[in-house]
Amino acid sequence: MKIYHIYLLPLIFILSLAGCSVPPAVDQNGLVLPNDSIKQEVRLGRILHDQALQRLGETHPEANALYRQARATEAQGELDIAIETYHKAMQKAPESGLLLTGLGMAYLRNEDIVPARRYLIKAVNSDPDYYKSRLGLGYIYLQNKQLQKAIMQLERSLDLLPTVQGAFLLAEAEEGNKNLPRARQLYQTVVHADKNGKLGKTAVDRLRSLEK
Repeated sequence: MKIYHIYLLPLIFILSLAGCSVPPAVDQNGLVLPNDSIKQEVRLGRILHDQALQRLGETHPEANALYRQARATEAQGELDIAIETYHKAMQKAPESGLLLTGLGMAYLRNEDIVPARRYLIKAVNSDPDYYKSRLGLGYIYLQNKQLQKAIMQLERSLDLLPTVQGAFLLAEAEEGNKNLPRARQLYQTVVHADKNGKLGKTAVDRLRSLEK
């Protein structure tokens, strides 16, 4: 099974906006994502993130300020400084799912998998209903070829907020698990939702390879 590392950064940048209206329908037979699903998932992710940030500001204003500083530093590509700032924020609010997710995803962007997994697991335990931490954790399990764990986390992430990235990663996990009908269905969903994008074009290639 080939994992496409190139999509890690778009995945994290989109999810770092974090979001919700009525999400696209999801059922056990596959995702139904509209053609504007990428714009929608970014918008919904941003709403979810802003709500979590508001709650953090109300309870831990110092942690909120440090979190904003960490995100700004991360956006400039200074990951080591951003990670250090996330840790400072966590000293103010050690159980915050938002901070744990931000720190775990920063480690993931920095390709430091061990602490990324540790903090994303803590994030899921702290806030089990936040899609982004489960998506990041599912990606890590997929990289480590822990397919059942990856599938569980990615399916739950998609239940919480359907995303093109989540569908693509779940397709890869199902392909690796030899569940080819499900993998094809998910790749087709990605093609439908992201026809002209990188993930959509890669999904077309994956479908062609499954037909051989």
